[in-house]
Amino acid sequence: MRSLLFFSAFFYSFLVFGQGPELLRQQYSKADYDLEYYRKWNVDVFVQPHLSNTSNRDTKARLHLDVGGNVHYRFTKSFGLSSGIHYNRLSYSYTSENDTSIDRLRFLRFPFVLSGHPIKRLRITLGLAYHWLLEASGQPPPLDERSTYPKGIFLNSLGLQSSVEYTIWKRFSVSFGYRFQKRSANPIQRETQNFNSLTLGVHYSLLNPNRATK
Repeated sequence: MRSLLFFSAFFYSFLVFGQGPELLRQQYSKADYDLEYYRKWNVDVFVQPHLSNTSNRDTKARLHLDVGGNVHYRFTKSFGLSSGIHYNRLSYSYTSENDTSIDRLRFLRFPFVLSGHPIKRLRITLGLAYHWLLEASGQPPPLDERSTYPKGIFLNSLGLQSSVEYTIWKRFSVSFGYRFQKRSANPIQRETQNFNSLTLGVHYSLLNPNRATK
């Protein structure tokens, strides 16, 4: 419920701020932002530390690093779409008295998000992500060594994500985001696939987004 409220508030802000430049364009015939050249297509690569944990089990979050790339398309200066491919690892440790083992999961993430550009250096995104499970391993009691979980314990899943990204220097930008995924084949089993994540990314655009026209 709290996640839905968060995304509802975020989406409302997305719409409000995203309309800002459009309203200004109606009031003024020209503006500095309008006169600047912008690319319709761009590509970035990134590294993204994230802290992820289960949302419905007694576990402790662990820090991991995602890598990947995104493709961006802008319909206008204010709105666009983004997608990409991300290599996502996450793990967490159980905190019960009889179980302190660690689960480790690897996914390929395929995001598909709306992006808003209320001001020149700022991008706000909101959308879906598909998680394709590559591997899941753990050491559930009473096992005494790590092994791969059987098929069906963890699954491919959908999630929601949002982020705010700001260009700090030339082609470099930083982002802060929140995402979650939710899918469990059996809600009463020990393992879960309901995760929350906080992310902090560093991005590099392969093309200059603000190259001046000649």
